[in-house]
Amino acid sequence: MEIYLAAEHAYALVPSYSIEVARDRIDQKKVGLVVGTVGALFSNPKPDDIKLLSVENRVEPFWVVAASMTTRYDKSGTYTIPASGPDVREVTMLDQVLPTAQQQRGTPALNSPVVEHCVQTLRMQQAFDALSGTRIDAAKHLGGERVAIDDVAAYAPEGVLVVPPQIRASAVVRQVTAEVVRPVQGAQSIQEERVEIELVDLCFRPVYAFEYEWAARNKRMIIEFDALTGDQRSGGRKLEDQIKGILTTDVLFDITADAVGMFVPGGSIAVKLVKAVVDRGR
Repeated sequence: MEIYLAAEHAYALVPSYSIEVARDRIDQKKVGLVVGTVGALFSNPKPDDIKLLSVENRVEPFWVVAASMTTRYDKSGTYTIPASGPDVREVTMLDQVLPTAQQQRGTPALNSPVVEHCVQTLRMQQAFDALSGTRIDAAKHLGGERVAIDDVAAYAPEGVLVVPPQIRASAVVRQVTAEVVRPVQGAQSIQEERVEIELVDLCFRPVYAFEYEWAARNKRMIIEFDALTGDQRSGGRKLEDQIKGILTTDVLFDITADAVGMFVPGGSIAVKLVKAVVDRGR
């Protein structure tokens, strides 16, 4: 079995909303977002009662992985070909004289053994949160503008907190590949098994986190603003004090032949990993 690994890439997704626009939108809704629906029944604070304490401009990582498996194989079968009428006893086909067989119903038929040459292709694409490893729906984040990151280790835009991934490429590739590496049914012989890891992209999406305080109730709330979609949610978090690890290209993109062998069924299968040549700016 050969496994082909596409060139690995990293991208920064370009915000659709500036931090100023996000703050203005949050300020207009901050009372409802901080107090909440239930709290609003018992309290009615004024906008000035809720103060902005801090703003965190950050980018959060997620993986996009696509893999496919193509299996070329042969399997045996028998084709039953009805004759043209009840009087047919033999048929010459491909310079061979073949007898027909009487059927329980209808006209005689030619039963011809064959070898079927088959191709099975399975494909899967999935996105994963690079902090937790959980699957996510990233479709709404992938349609806009993005900028390639040539050197992940040097990625540090001014004034932006870069949240490093906690999940490596091999972990998410393993999950996607396990769904496409499947044996074919009824195969007599396998001619080729080819797995293509077509896409291994590390993407950073922009998020703004606004921390508000309602001093009268000793309550603090962090409201997150998705800078790509404009979605807002209360109960968010600041990540500045929770950062673990650093951005290191070789650590993040850690797909090796040994790692691939872990998610290929059958421990005795010889795995050949063919990696695309990647210039990572080093």
